[in-house]
Amino acid sequence: IRKLGADTLRFYLVSSASPDKDFIWNDSAIEGSYKFVNKVIDYFESAKIGKSSKKTESKVNKLIKDVGEDIQKFQYNIAIIKIRKLFDTIENEISKKDLESVIKLLHPICPFITEELWHKLGNKTFISLGSWPIADKSKIDEKFEKEELAIEKLAEDINNIEKIMKAKGQSVSKAFIYAIPNEKNIYLESIDMIKKKTN
Repeated sequence: IRKLGADTLRFYLVSSASPDKDFIWNDSAIEGSYKFVNKVIDYFESAKIGKSSKKTESKVNKLIKDVGEDIQKFQYNIAIIKIRKLFDTIENEISKKDLESVIKLLHPICPFITEELWHKLGNKTFISLGSWPIADKSKIDEKFEKEELAIEKLAEDINNIEKIMKAKGQSVSKAFIYAIPNEKNIYLESIDMIKKKTN
């Protein structure tokens, strides 16, 4: 706690296993939790408060729905996987309402930093006394989810090919992607994310 903070410890404990199971402590894994907590803080400090895109609205409302269900089932580790995924793909411009919803979802796991971030957004009350966010299902667009899965699959394929080539002693500097027109547009719109996932 002195070295990495109480929120890092809580995040690590609930992300490692479900509450009814034992697990083996891992120092490198808790370092990963520390990096994620700092990633959240960095995002909130750099995010531009404005209008959420339809994609961001869809992601946030789907997350509210899914995380709420996971927490009710005490599946905190599954909820954390989904929260981590959001911070890997979220856009920099976001509405205050959506940002507040994301903080509330993270609050049961990281109560100290979320309380600080809540006040940095100009709120005077305690987040712990606020109501749980409610998903607006009309804003959830499954098309965005399918597109994101396609991007993840493409990045995974590129990374696997690179591993195969490296195992054969060959370096990889370029990959050619063959795609049908509508897939091509999805990939071009998400080129920065693909670059990030494939280095």
